Amino acid sequence: MTAAYTQSRDKVIQGALRVLGVIGAGDEPTPSDYDNCSQALNLYIKQLQTKGMPLWKVEDLQVPMVIGQNTYNLGPTGDVVCVRPLRVVMAFIRNPSNQDTTLMNISRQEYMQQGYKPSSGIPNQVYYDPQLTNGVLYVYDTPSATGYTIHLQVQMPVDDVLTPGSVPDFPSEWFNLLKFGLADQLALEYGVPAQVRSELAQRTAKLEEVMTDWSQEESSTSFTPSSQFYS
Repeated sequence: MTAAYTQSRDKVIQGALRVLGVIGAGDEPTPSDYDNCSQALNLYIKQLQTKGMPLWKVEDLQVPMVIGQNTYNLGPTGDVVCVRPLRVVMAFIRNPSNQDTTLMNISRQEYMQQGYKPSSGIPNQVYYDPQLTNGVLYVYDTPSATGYTIHLQVQMPVDDVLTPGSVPDFPSEWFNLLKFGLADQLALEYGVPAQVRSELAQRTAKLEEVMTDWSQEESSTSFTPSSQFYS
């Protein structure tokens, strides 16, 4: 018995082209079809990343605080070397006694409205700017003591699928959406009739809604501030 069924990039492409009637059962796409469809699949995956917070891509990212430093680059060449996070879901700070306190995750406008940015103390708010290469984490107040670490719950990007045997970075429950979603993306390019394109668009939209809802956190997470935090 197994429950770990999955598909490679090329299997997803083959499925999408069968949906469109471009190939029949058992037929093999041309190299040009594979190349075109690979581009479309990766662009579609990038688009899917904007739809909610997929649980399997939310990770804990630790940012050690440095006295006097209130900005931290997060990415391939950053202060914290990692894949650039897309967004911060929530954050907390851990003190030297391993006690955690929730941080306010504020917007750019809220951060800019703060008075004196270098104000010294224990950080209680964070603002994250994703940028392009490295994201930038702004903390307020500016750290005034060592031994503190900010834990960010971040949404990480979905891996690209660039080789024939590479497996899309999704749970197996998502693969039906990838097949029909890719078919929807390719329908106009392959000259599929308008009625079929409309049906594909409706089916894809419904699958996206179902899978996005299914991949969200069902219960809230809360952290209780420690009364000893500032001791």
